[in-house]
Amino acid sequence: MLGAYIFVNMTTVAMQSKKSSIVEPHDDSWHYLDDRDEKHEENYVEWKYFNFVQKDLAGYVIYYILDPEKKTKLGGGRLVVRILKDGIPYGLVKKIEMDKIELDAISASMRMDGAKILEHDSYHYELDCQSPDISWNLHYKQKAPSIEAFQNVNPGLMRWEKMDWLIKMPRAEVKGDIRIGKETFLIDALGYSDTNWGEMVPFFSRYEWGQYNEEAFSLVFGLLYGLEKIKSTYVYLVIGEHLIKLENAQFEVGHVEWEKDETIGIKIPSKNIFLVKNKEYEIKFSTKLIYHDSPGMKVHPLLPKVVVSEQIVEYEGSVSKDGTILHEFKGRGFEEWSGKTWKKIPLSF
Repeated sequence: MLGAYIFVNMTTVAMQSKKSSIVEPHDDSWHYLDDRDEKHEENYVEWKYFNFVQKDLAGYVIYYILDPEKKTKLGGGRLVVRILKDGIPYGLVKKIEMDKIELDAISASMRMDGAKILEHDSYHYELDCQSPDISWNLHYKQKAPSIEAFQNVNPGLMRWEKMDWLIKMPRAEVKGDIRIGKETFLIDALGYSDTNWGEMVPFFSRYEWGQYNEEAFSLVFGLLYGLEKIKSTYVYLVIGEHLIKLENAQFEVGHVEWEKDETIGIKIPSKNIFLVKNKEYEIKFSTKLIYHDSPGMKVHPLLPKVVVSEQIVEYEGSVSKDGTILHEFKGRGFEEWSGKTWKKIPLSF
Protein backbone atom coordinates (compact mmCIF):
# COMPACT_ATOMS: atom_id res chain seq x y z
CA MET A 1 0.00 0.00 0.00
CA LEU A 2 1.48 3.35 -1.04
CA GLY A 3 0.89 6.71 0.57
CA ALA A 4 0.89 8.03 4.11
CA TYR A 5 1.82 10.97 6.31
CA ILE A 6 3.11 11.60 9.82
CA PHE A 7 0.73 10.40 12.54
CA VAL A 8 0.63 10.81 16.29
CA ASN A 9 3.53 9.32 18.23
CA MET A 10 1.44 6.93 20.34
CA THR A 11 -1.83 5.35 19.23
CA THR A 12 -3.80 2.45 20.64
CA VAL A 13 -6.43 0.28 19.01
CA ALA A 14 -8.21 -2.32 21.15
CA MET A 15 -10.25 -5.11 19.54
CA GLN A 16 -10.37 -8.90 19.57
CA SER A 17 -7.94 -11.13 17.69
CA LYS A 18 -9.30 -13.41 14.98
CA LYS A 19 -8.89 -17.12 14.43
CA SER A 20 -5.75 -18.18 12.55
CA SER A 21 -5.84 -19.34 8.96
CA ILE A 22 -2.90 -20.92 7.19
CA VAL A 23 -2.77 -21.82 3.52
CA GLU A 24 -0.10 -24.28 2.45
CA PRO A 25 0.73 -23.94 -0.34
CA HIS A 26 -1.26 -21.03 -1.76
CA ASP A 27 -2.20 -20.63 -5.41
CA ASP A 28 -0.65 -17.31 -6.36
CA SER A 29 -1.54 -15.51 -9.60
CA TRP A 30 -2.00 -12.12 -11.24
CA HIS A 31 -5.50 -10.96 -10.30
CA TYR A 32 -5.85 -8.08 -12.76
CA LEU A 33 -7.06 -10.52 -15.42
CA ASP A 34 -10.04 -11.35 -13.18
CA ASP A 35 -10.80 -7.74 -12.20
CA ARG A 36 -10.93 -5.97 -15.55
CA ASP A 37 -14.67 -5.21 -15.27
CA GLU A 38 -14.34 -3.10 -12.13
CA LYS A 39 -15.63 0.50 -12.15
CA HIS A 40 -12.38 2.21 -11.15
CA GLU A 41 -9.86 0.55 -13.46
CA GLU A 42 -7.63 3.63 -13.55
CA ASN A 43 -7.00 3.03 -9.82
CA TYR A 44 -6.17 -0.64 -10.12
CA VAL A 45 -2.77 -1.64 -8.70
CA GLU A 46 -1.06 -4.98 -8.23
CA TRP A 47 2.43 -5.88 -7.20
CA LYS A 48 4.64 -8.74 -6.07
CA TYR A 49 7.35 -7.82 -3.60
CA PHE A 50 10.49 -9.80 -2.72
CA ASN A 51 13.28 -8.98 -0.26
CA PHE A 52 16.26 -10.53 1.50
CA VAL A 53 18.65 -9.68 4.34
CA GLN A 54 22.23 -10.97 4.47
CA LYS A 55 24.55 -9.47 7.11
CA ASP A 56 25.56 -6.02 5.75
CA LEU A 57 23.67 -6.57 2.49
CA ALA A 58 19.93 -6.29 1.82
CA GLY A 59 17.80 -5.92 -1.26
CA TYR A 60 14.29 -5.83 -2.66
CA VAL A 61 12.63 -6.40 -6.05
CA ILE A 62 9.12 -5.22 -6.96
CA TYR A 63 7.07 -6.09 -10.04
CA TYR A 64 4.34 -3.45 -10.10
CA ILE A 65 1.43 -2.64 -12.40
CA LEU A 66 -0.65 0.55 -12.13
CA ASP A 67 -3.69 1.50 -14.21
CA PRO A 68 -3.07 -1.37 -16.66
CA GLU A 69 -5.86 -0.15 -18.97
CA LYS A 70 -3.82 3.04 -19.54
CA LYS A 71 -6.63 5.42 -18.63
CA THR A 72 -4.11 7.89 -17.15
CA LYS A 73 -0.51 8.93 -17.81
CA LEU A 74 0.62 6.77 -14.89
CA GLY A 75 -0.60 3.60 -16.58
CA GLY A 76 1.92 0.79 -17.10
CA GLY A 77 4.36 -1.37 -15.20
CA ARG A 78 7.21 -0.52 -12.85
CA LEU A 79 10.23 -2.69 -12.25
CA VAL A 80 12.15 -1.91 -9.05
CA VAL A 81 15.40 -3.61 -8.08
CA ARG A 82 17.48 -2.20 -5.24
CA ILE A 83 20.52 -3.33 -3.28
CA LEU A 84 21.53 -1.63 -0.02
CA LYS A 85 25.11 -2.35 1.03
CA ASP A 86 26.82 -0.53 3.90
CA GLY A 87 24.18 2.19 3.65
CA ILE A 88 24.70 2.81 -0.08
CA PRO A 89 21.76 2.06 -2.44
CA TYR A 90 22.25 0.57 -5.91
CA GLY A 91 19.73 -0.27 -8.61
CA LEU A 92 16.89 1.29 -10.57
CA VAL A 93 13.21 2.00 -11.11
CA LYS A 94 12.13 1.39 -14.70
CA LYS A 95 8.77 2.10 -16.32
CA ILE A 96 7.54 -0.68 -18.62
CA GLU A 97 4.79 -0.27 -21.21
CA MET A 98 1.87 -2.68 -20.90
CA ASP A 99 2.50 -4.20 -24.34
CA LYS A 100 5.81 -5.51 -22.95
CA ILE A 101 4.12 -7.19 -19.96
CA GLU A 102 2.71 -10.73 -19.86
CA LEU A 103 0.75 -11.89 -16.80
CA ASP A 104 -0.30 -15.42 -15.88
CA ALA A 105 -3.84 -15.83 -14.52
CA ILE A 106 -3.14 -19.19 -12.84
CA SER A 107 0.37 -18.73 -11.41
CA ALA A 108 2.80 -16.04 -10.23
CA SER A 109 4.73 -16.28 -13.49
CA MET A 110 5.07 -13.11 -15.54
CA ARG A 111 7.30 -11.23 -17.95
CA MET A 112 8.02 -7.51 -17.68
CA ASP A 113 10.19 -6.67 -20.69
CA GLY A 114 13.40 -8.65 -19.98
CA ALA A 115 12.54 -9.44 -16.34
CA LYS A 116 10.65 -12.61 -15.42
CA ILE A 117 9.10 -14.43 -12.49
CA LEU A 118 9.04 -18.18 -13.08
CA GLU A 119 6.88 -20.24 -10.74
CA HIS A 120 8.51 -23.69 -10.77
CA ASP A 121 5.97 -24.87 -8.19
CA SER A 122 3.97 -23.37 -5.33
CA TYR A 123 7.06 -23.33 -3.09
CA HIS A 124 9.73 -22.25 -5.57
CA TYR A 125 9.91 -18.99 -7.54
CA GLU A 126 12.78 -17.89 -9.77
CA LEU A 127 13.39 -14.19 -10.44
CA ASP A 128 15.44 -13.66 -13.57
CA CYS A 129 16.63 -10.70 -15.64
CA GLN A 130 19.62 -10.40 -17.95
CA SER A 131 20.61 -7.01 -19.39
CA PRO A 132 23.89 -5.12 -19.97
CA ASP A 133 23.59 -2.77 -16.97
CA ILE A 134 21.82 -4.92 -14.41
CA SER A 135 20.91 -8.57 -14.05
CA TRP A 136 19.73 -10.96 -11.36
CA ASN A 137 18.88 -14.59 -10.85
CA LEU A 138 17.32 -15.35 -7.48
CA HIS A 139 15.61 -18.53 -6.28
CA TYR A 140 13.01 -18.12 -3.54
CA LYS A 141 12.11 -21.38 -1.77
CA GLN A 142 9.28 -21.11 0.74
CA LYS A 143 10.09 -22.12 4.34
CA ALA A 144 6.92 -21.00 6.18
CA PRO A 145 3.22 -21.38 5.23
CA SER A 146 1.43 -18.65 3.29
CA ILE A 147 -0.91 -16.33 5.19
CA GLU A 148 -4.08 -14.73 3.86
CA ALA A 149 -3.76 -11.38 5.62
CA PHE A 150 -6.79 -9.39 4.46
CA GLN A 151 -9.36 -9.39 1.67
CA ASN A 152 -11.36 -6.45 0.30
CA VAL A 153 -10.13 -4.06 2.99
CA ASN A 154 -10.57 -0.33 2.43
CA PRO A 155 -7.09 1.26 2.74
CA GLY A 156 -8.05 4.88 2.12
CA LEU A 157 -10.84 7.48 2.15
CA MET A 158 -12.95 6.56 -0.89
CA ARG A 159 -15.73 4.06 -0.23
CA TRP A 160 -14.96 2.01 -3.34
CA GLU A 161 -11.29 1.42 -2.46
CA LYS A 162 -10.51 -2.23 -1.71
CA MET A 163 -7.26 -4.16 -1.41
CA ASP A 164 -6.12 -7.72 -0.76
CA TRP A 165 -2.87 -8.83 0.91
CA LEU A 166 -1.41 -12.31 0.61
CA ILE A 167 1.83 -13.05 2.46
CA LYS A 168 3.01 -15.69 0.04
CA MET A 169 6.37 -16.47 1.66
CA PRO A 170 6.66 -15.18 5.23
CA ARG A 171 10.08 -16.82 5.25
CA ALA A 172 12.08 -18.02 2.26
CA GLU A 173 15.52 -19.35 1.46
CA VAL A 174 17.02 -17.02 -1.14
CA LYS A 175 20.00 -17.98 -3.29
CA GLY A 176 21.48 -16.48 -6.44
CA ASP A 177 23.22 -13.30 -7.57
CA ILE A 178 22.59 -9.71 -8.58
CA ARG A 179 24.93 -7.82 -10.90
CA ILE A 180 24.85 -4.02 -11.08
CA GLY A 181 27.37 -2.60 -13.52
CA LYS A 182 30.65 -4.41 -12.91
CA GLU A 183 29.82 -5.46 -9.34
CA THR A 184 28.21 -8.83 -8.56
CA PHE A 185 26.52 -9.56 -5.23
CA LEU A 186 26.23 -13.23 -4.25
CA ILE A 187 23.06 -13.95 -2.29
CA ASP A 188 22.57 -16.70 0.30
CA ALA A 189 20.02 -15.30 2.71
CA LEU A 190 16.61 -15.41 4.31
CA GLY A 191 13.91 -13.50 2.47
CA TYR A 192 10.23 -12.64 2.27
CA SER A 193 7.58 -12.25 -0.45
CA ASP A 194 4.04 -10.90 -0.54
CA THR A 195 1.51 -9.62 -3.04
CA ASN A 196 -1.18 -6.90 -2.98
CA TRP A 197 -3.92 -6.12 -5.47
CA GLY A 198 -7.08 -4.05 -5.79
CA GLU A 199 -8.33 -0.51 -6.34
CA MET A 200 -6.97 2.40 -4.34
CA VAL A 201 -5.90 6.04 -4.48
CA PRO A 202 -2.21 6.03 -3.40
CA PHE A 203 -2.36 9.65 -2.20
CA PHE A 204 -4.96 8.87 0.48
CA SER A 205 -3.47 5.61 1.71
CA ARG A 206 -1.43 5.64 4.95
CA TYR A 207 0.37 2.61 6.23
CA GLU A 208 3.31 1.09 8.08
CA TRP A 209 4.69 -2.41 7.56
CA GLY A 210 7.59 -4.55 8.68
CA GLN A 211 8.99 -8.09 8.72
CA TYR A 212 11.79 -10.01 10.37
CA ASN A 213 13.11 -13.56 9.92
CA GLU A 214 15.23 -16.13 11.69
CA GLU A 215 15.69 -19.80 10.78
CA ALA A 216 12.61 -20.90 12.77
CA PHE A 217 10.86 -17.59 13.52
CA SER A 218 9.06 -14.98 11.44
CA LEU A 219 7.32 -11.71 12.30
CA VAL A 220 5.15 -9.69 9.89
CA PHE A 221 3.04 -6.67 10.81
CA GLY A 222 0.97 -4.08 8.99
CA LEU A 223 -0.98 -0.99 10.09
CA LEU A 224 -3.54 0.95 8.05
CA TYR A 225 -4.34 4.51 9.12
CA GLY A 226 -7.38 6.70 8.75
CA LEU A 227 -7.19 10.48 8.83
CA GLU A 228 -5.73 10.70 12.34
CA LYS A 229 -5.51 7.25 13.91
CA ILE A 230 -4.99 3.57 13.27
CA LYS A 231 -7.84 1.99 11.32
CA SER A 232 -6.78 -1.68 11.35
CA THR A 233 -3.78 -3.76 12.40
CA TYR A 234 -2.36 -7.13 11.35
CA VAL A 235 0.34 -9.08 13.17
CA TYR A 236 1.56 -12.57 12.29
CA LEU A 237 4.17 -14.76 13.96
CA VAL A 238 5.43 -18.11 12.76
CA ILE A 239 7.32 -20.00 15.48
CA GLY A 240 8.50 -23.27 13.96
CA GLU A 241 5.40 -24.29 11.98
CA HIS A 242 2.93 -22.69 14.40
CA LEU A 243 1.11 -19.54 13.28
CA ILE A 244 0.08 -16.89 15.80
CA LYS A 245 -2.28 -14.45 14.15
CA LEU A 246 -3.51 -11.24 15.81
CA GLU A 247 -5.77 -9.01 13.73
CA ASN A 248 -7.04 -5.78 15.27
CA ALA A 249 -5.68 -6.80 18.65
CA GLN A 250 -4.60 -4.20 21.20
CA PHE A 251 -1.78 -2.39 19.42
CA GLU A 252 0.44 0.45 20.61
CA VAL A 253 3.09 2.09 18.47
CA GLY A 254 5.44 4.88 19.43
CA HIS A 255 7.78 6.73 17.09
CA VAL A 256 10.25 7.90 19.71
CA GLU A 257 13.03 9.27 17.48
CA TRP A 258 13.03 10.97 14.07
CA GLU A 259 15.68 12.05 11.59
CA LYS A 260 15.69 14.14 8.42
CA ASP A 261 15.81 12.25 5.13
CA GLU A 262 17.63 14.76 2.95
CA THR A 263 16.70 12.86 -0.23
CA ILE A 264 12.96 13.35 0.18
CA GLY A 265 13.06 16.40 2.45
CA ILE A 266 10.95 15.11 5.36
CA LYS A 267 11.55 13.55 8.75
CA ILE A 268 11.25 9.77 9.02
CA PRO A 269 10.96 7.63 12.17
CA SER A 270 14.35 6.25 13.21
CA LYS A 271 13.42 4.44 16.44
CA ASN A 272 10.06 2.83 17.20
CA ILE A 273 8.51 0.73 19.94
CA PHE A 274 5.59 -1.67 19.50
CA LEU A 275 3.30 -3.54 21.88
CA VAL A 276 0.70 -6.02 20.63
CA LYS A 277 -1.40 -8.25 22.88
CA ASN A 278 -4.60 -10.17 23.41
CA LYS A 279 -5.74 -12.46 26.24
CA GLU A 280 -3.03 -15.05 25.47
CA TYR A 281 -0.11 -13.40 23.72
CA GLU A 282 2.02 -10.33 24.18
CA ILE A 283 4.56 -9.18 21.58
CA LYS A 284 6.97 -6.39 22.50
CA PHE A 285 9.62 -5.18 20.09
CA SER A 286 11.55 -2.15 18.91
CA THR A 287 13.08 -1.15 15.58
CA LYS A 288 16.09 1.11 15.05
CA LEU A 289 16.98 2.54 11.64
CA ILE A 290 20.26 1.36 10.09
CA TYR A 291 19.86 2.70 6.55
CA HIS A 292 17.07 3.41 4.11
CA ASP A 293 15.94 3.91 0.52
CA SER A 294 13.23 6.34 -0.63
CA PRO A 295 11.21 5.49 -3.76
CA GLY A 296 8.24 7.72 -4.59
CA MET A 297 5.47 8.54 -7.04
CA LYS A 298 3.86 11.74 -8.32
CA VAL A 299 0.15 11.02 -8.71
CA HIS A 300 -1.01 14.55 -9.63
CA PRO A 301 0.81 17.79 -10.62
CA LEU A 302 -1.02 19.81 -7.93
CA LEU A 303 -0.38 17.34 -5.09
CA PRO A 304 2.77 16.40 -3.18
CA LYS A 305 4.57 13.20 -4.13
CA VAL A 306 3.83 9.96 -2.31
CA VAL A 307 7.02 8.42 -0.88
CA VAL A 308 7.94 5.24 0.95
CA SER A 309 10.86 5.04 3.36
CA GLU A 310 12.09 1.49 2.70
CA GLN A 311 14.19 0.81 5.78
CA ILE A 312 16.69 -1.74 7.01
CA VAL A 313 16.25 -1.78 10.79
CA GLU A 314 17.51 -3.63 13.85
CA TYR A 315 14.69 -5.56 15.52
CA GLU A 316 14.77 -6.55 19.17
CA GLY A 317 11.89 -8.07 21.08
CA SER A 318 10.10 -10.96 22.70
CA VAL A 319 6.94 -13.07 22.41
CA SER A 320 5.12 -14.20 25.57
CA LYS A 321 2.15 -16.48 26.20
CA ASP A 322 0.28 -16.18 29.49
CA GLY A 323 3.26 -14.30 30.96
CA THR A 324 5.89 -16.86 29.91
CA ILE A 325 8.45 -15.86 27.25
CA LEU A 326 8.26 -18.15 24.23
CA HIS A 327 10.90 -16.50 22.08
CA GLU A 328 13.32 -13.59 22.10
CA PHE A 329 14.71 -12.15 18.89
CA LYS A 330 17.26 -9.64 17.66
CA GLY A 331 18.57 -8.92 14.18
CA ARG A 332 18.06 -7.04 10.93
CA GLY A 333 14.83 -6.86 8.99
CA PHE A 334 12.74 -4.58 6.81
CA GLU A 335 10.32 -1.81 7.71
CA GLU A 336 8.33 0.65 5.58
CA TRP A 337 6.88 3.99 6.53
CA SER A 338 5.01 6.15 4.01
CA GLY A 339 4.78 9.92 3.69
CA LYS A 340 4.46 12.86 1.30
CA THR A 341 6.87 15.49 0.01
CA TRP A 342 6.97 18.43 -2.39
CA LYS A 343 10.67 17.89 -3.03
CA LYS A 344 11.91 16.44 -6.29
CA ILE A 345 13.05 12.88 -5.64
CA PRO A 346 15.63 10.95 -7.66
CA LEU A 347 14.03 7.49 -7.28
CA SER A 348 10.61 8.07 -8.82
CA PHE A 349 7.89 5.72 -10.05
